[in-house]
Amino acid sequence: MALSAVIFDVDGTLVDTNQLHVEAFVRAFASRGYKVPPDRIFQEIGKGGDNLVPALIGRDGDEKDGKAIREAEPEEYRKLVESRGCRIFPGAVEIIRALRDSAIKTALATSSNKQQLQVTEKGCGVEFSKLVDVVVLADDASSSKPAPDIVVAAVEKLKMSPAQCTMVGDTPYDAASCRPAGVVCLGVTSGGHEANELISCGARAVWDNLATMREQMDCVLRTASPQPIPLTQALLEKLMGESLACAEEAMNMGEIPIGAVITRGDLTIISRGYNRLNSTRNKTAHAEMVAFAEASGKIPAEARDCVLISTLEPCVMCTGAAMEAAIDTIVYGLTAPADSGTHRVRPPQSPESQMPRIVGNVLAQESLRLFKKWLPTAANPQQIAYVRQLLKLHDE
Repeated sequence: MALSAVIFDVDGTLVDTNQLHVEAFVRAFASRGYKVPPDRIFQEIGKGGDNLVPALIGRDGDEKDGKAIREAEPEEYRKLVESRGCRIFPGAVEIIRALRDSAIKTALATSSNKQQLQVTEKGCGVEFSKLVDVVVLADDASSSKPAPDIVVAAVEKLKMSPAQCTMVGDTPYDAASCRPAGVVCLGVTSGGHEANELISCGARAVWDNLATMREQMDCVLRTASPQPIPLTQALLEKLMGESLACAEEAMNMGEIPIGAVITRGDLTIISRGYNRLNSTRNKTAHAEMVAFAEASGKIPAEARDCVLISTLEPCVMCTGAAMEAAIDTIVYGLTAPADSGTHRVRPPQSPESQMPRIVGNVLAQESLRLFKKWLPTAANPQQIAYVRQLLKLHDE
């Protein structure tokens, strides 16, 4: 089994608290003279207060009253929970226990602070923080969802690569925070958001609730990580070494040093490629596209477990090709300075395509060293300008 850990959002995923937070924010905003409609607040639930408040009252309002509103909301939330209680969603406890029984680690990743989590746990009668291996709170991250900080912190606490983890969440901001963190997001509609909304923000698949996910556990695990082998950091670096060898070959052939390989789900390499723009005069002859062309006929139409490894962050064209090919994971070395596609393309909607997990900064310095070695011998002025931009981005 490739999946090593599942990270859970709390509000709207494990516990039915989204509407309580909406009402608490209505009261908190009102305490400072703001009348914000509940349905407008709901659209921002899932963000932390540092992002939610300015989204609703603007930067000036946040500078004036944001701190007071953020301090008032947890108190109003506590009052509501103590007076009404809150319920856990069916399957919440069962799925965590089932994962742990399968030797899959579990984590909580929430924009709440410790006190708010304790209020929720007391209100629902389940101490989720004691059921999981790792707990990540607002204080563990410099910025809340939709920034990736909380998800990144969970991965780091789990001591795994992002490619070994998946996150279950109920809001578009869960999906958005997973994408730059390199973690597959699986959505649930229990928090009130439609499946198509979650998919459009990057969730790979969506279920009605955790009880359904528990019933379909094999499908859930296969969707999150279809490979039979965990994509550990050591394995990602080994595969990147193969792409770096392609990049070095490119440099020896008078091309810019960018290399890529594609593997099957069992991580056997089925194609290799390097940038061939200079020799072919074809501007689309990127390393990834060359590798895709070589892989033609070697990837079954139903395969959704292949991995693309590139020494440089793929462009929009190459990222789009990976989505169309239903690549499971994109791994790249060095962040690109311009026209990168991994954060610019929209998640695909077609069931034939797939939103890859995207893991960056794997052996990035080794890739950078090749560009620095290549630059003094380069002849293509556009490529020279691009690499100078690349070096500037990485403070070289």
